[in-house]
Amino acid sequence: MYLIIVLLSYITTEVLSSDPSEVFITVDEKYFKTNSVINIKSGQTLSIECASSVIGSDSVNYKWYLSKRPYTQQVNQREEASSSKVFTVTANSTHTGYYMCLIRSEEGYAVFTPVLHVVVEYFDIETVSAKTTIEPNEKVAVLKCSQINANPAPIVTWKKDGVDVRNINLDSNVMHVTGKVVDKQYNIEENDLVILNYQDNYAGTYSCDVEATGSFFKGRTATAKSYSVKTAASFSLMNDNSSQILFIDNGGKPKVGDAITLRCGACGYPTPSYEWYDTADKKLQTSDVYEVLETSMIVKSIKATDDDTEYKCAALTATSKSVESIRLTLSDTVPKFNKTIENSQYNIPGATVILDFGLEVKGDIDIMWNGQGLDKFILNDDSTAMANRGNLNLDNDNNVLTISNIQKNASGVFQCIVYNEAGMVSAYKTVIIRESQPAQVAHTTASTTDITVKGNDIHSVRGANFTMQCTGSGNPTPSDISIDVPDSTSAIASSLVKVNKEGKYIGNLLIDKVTEQYAGVYKCCTHNFIKGLKETACVNISLAVEEKVSVTQHSEDTDYTLVIGTQVYGTTGYPLSASCKATGLPRPTISIKRNNDCGTVSTITKSNDIEIIQVDYANDTVCNTDSFQCCGNNTIQGTLYSDCYDWITISFVDQEKPNDVKIENSGNLASDDSSLVSLMETLELNCSAKSFPESEFTWEYRNSESASNTFQKLDSISFQTSVTKSKGFTYSMLNTIGTAGDLLKGTNYEFQCTAKNVFGQTSVIKSIQITSSAANQVSASVYLGVGIVLFIAALVAVFIMYIFFIISSGKKKRSDLGIMSCLVCKCCEPKQPVDRPAPHYDYKLLSLEKMATNSFHVPLYSHPRLVPVEPSESLSRAPVYRELEQMTIQTNSMNKYEQLF
Repeated sequence: MYLIIVLLSYITTEVLSSDPSEVFITVDEKYFKTNSVINIKSGQTLSIECASSVIGSDSVNYKWYLSKRPYTQQVNQREEASSSKVFTVTANSTHTGYYMCLIRSEEGYAVFTPVLHVVVEYFDIETVSAKTTIEPNEKVAVLKCSQINANPAPIVTWKKDGVDVRNINLDSNVMHVTGKVVDKQYNIEENDLVILNYQDNYAGTYSCDVEATGSFFKGRTATAKSYSVKTAASFSLMNDNSSQILFIDNGGKPKVGDAITLRCGACGYPTPSYEWYDTADKKLQTSDVYEVLETSMIVKSIKATDDDTEYKCAALTATSKSVESIRLTLSDTVPKFNKTIENSQYNIPGATVILDFGLEVKGDIDIMWNGQGLDKFILNDDSTAMANRGNLNLDNDNNVLTISNIQKNASGVFQCIVYNEAGMVSAYKTVIIRESQPAQVAHTTASTTDITVKGNDIHSVRGANFTMQCTGSGNPTPSDISIDVPDSTSAIASSLVKVNKEGKYIGNLLIDKVTEQYAGVYKCCTHNFIKGLKETACVNISLAVEEKVSVTQHSEDTDYTLVIGTQVYGTTGYPLSASCKATGLPRPTISIKRNNDCGTVSTITKSNDIEIIQVDYANDTVCNTDSFQCCGNNTIQGTLYSDCYDWITISFVDQEKPNDVKIENSGNLASDDSSLVSLMETLELNCSAKSFPESEFTWEYRNSESASNTFQKLDSISFQTSVTKSKGFTYSMLNTIGTAGDLLKGTNYEFQCTAKNVFGQTSVIKSIQITSSAANQVSASVYLGVGIVLFIAALVAVFIMYIFFIISSGKKKRSDLGIMSCLVCKCCEPKQPVDRPAPHYDYKLLSLEKMATNSFHVPLYSHPRLVPVEPSESLSRAPVYRELEQMTIQTNSMNKYEQLF
């Protein structure tokens, strides 16, 4: 599709030949006087033409602007897309936005055309997969999905194992970030997923699914990000129980009668609870008006009076409370003007001009005034000049523009543009009055905490970010402004931002992280045209870059030297150099204090901001130890600054090639056999060596079952290594990226670690067996055995309960017990003397000391072995039974258990 859009404007020099509101857009022979929207597919081309007919003018300029908003007065908020009448747009992600054409005549008349909103649609989603490991109890883990290559913005849904996270009960600890991010600590962005206080059951596959909106790709779905989340072996001990709100969401702008959901998400340990409050700080409860959930609150039916209502979300832990305000805002209404005003012309100097179009609108709006009187009018402190030129009064309230004591230099077409999210309206009025003033320029940079401005001189600390500003004025308003930079800073010339605002042309040079190369003289110039003559004005701005002196350690590691903090270790028999560095602007001077006189001291100037003191020790030095301290100072604007570094200690150590090299297996199975690694776990090997200077490590491995049987180097994709150094010792940790079973397909492997320094090298080999057993599987048979024993014990307990029931029910005779008589007859019918009645027996417990110890636990619902005793007032059957009900005995085997009965 190839479209031709013609934007027309008719402007005159003294009297317009037609109303400038007759600016329109032509699209396929259809005419539109208001803003238009065109949706095009990425890769298509669009040709747009800006045309005008200005009677009596020798020159008409055209400029196409592209911005993210429909209209903007700020130059730094829009970019110039083209300076020609015809502009061809190739649709891609950088060309979507609002296009408008500024038509300007040589005499200074200017008018913006309506806006052409070009929506370039694309939906180029490539799934990015990642694996992430999260430690248990980790406070905030973030899964990113903020960069999605689609326009218009798609609908984003997060899923866990294929299920929408909103439908999974995970204790409000897994939240899709929507709305506004209020926390900057965790680098959270809209559409990310946050996992709070991570637990094992949060592991799984998380996907960020997107659904296209717009015209060309609507309804198309894709997965933008996929994360495989696993639980780390390490454990985070959470000590911070503070709560902190991460994001808030006001749910957009509803209409009257709609329901709206307000959300907020917070982190904390333990997981915060939530409370919601109205504008009077009254705690909200679920009612006919509100439905209060955990992380959200629903206003069931919006009323007109609810507009701009502020609610509060509070996240609480036991000791902390975090509160954020959420403002409910109703949807905007389209702005409109309720007054009909004909295009007018004022040509009397000194008159008061009021431009009022009677605006009606609901909601936040942006008002832009464009025109000769506003853009180019100049105020001057000279009373005579004021009388000659007049005063300009601006009152944008209710779209009213007032120009008092108007003079000829206020002539032009005034355009009022009002817009909000619901729509845009614009209106024009023409004012023509004549006068002129040559261009002027002034240095207007403001002092901050990092820069001091004195007239045309700027003193800046190194590393500061600031804006160098100069302002041009005149009537007509200067048509351009420039800042010439020193040769060493030519790269920043492109950061000049120009703003044409309220009769002034402002140049803002954005200087980021100032260095000494930025120092020098900057020249700011502006110009305008009066009766065809170019009037130019310039000002020189001097920039001095300064920094307080700072002294640091400058000694470096070499093959024979090791630097740890303020300690520098050298190798006996080899030269050593130790140094410290003073940095500052102006360049500091540096001095040294010493304990010994051995070694040679030299001062080195590296640049205009660095000076170094270095102590060199020869290979035959008689010093075993030495120490020194460096101090520096510089003067900034008459003030002396000083700084000293800690004492640096020098010592020499005897040379030693790597020895005592060994490899240790740090895996879970290593406690059973140091050669075992489970294919379901990460391989973790630690190689250590003693030496001086410290060792460098090389890891190799080979498959013992392979035919080639040669060692090969580890690749960085499958393996990762880390090295830790200390005086005389070096450690290297080797890990697989993923499980051993993913990377090592064989069973028997050998890993070789080679420790090397300048005096030699030593290698050691560790044999590793990759096994299918895991640490938790090793004890599975134990668990099975315990289960069987517990089952048998339960049967025995039932049997004991049966016996107790028989005895307690009074069935003492063998005939009463039936088939159980052979097992319990001795308890039921004890032998009694014939010549006296049988005594009444009570029971007491045997000691449990013989009942040992560790294999399993048996809940005892009957008594252990009972023996007959003489009756006792303190012992009765019921209390004994209750005590027995709660007892647990332990024994080593079922045989011991059975011997109790």
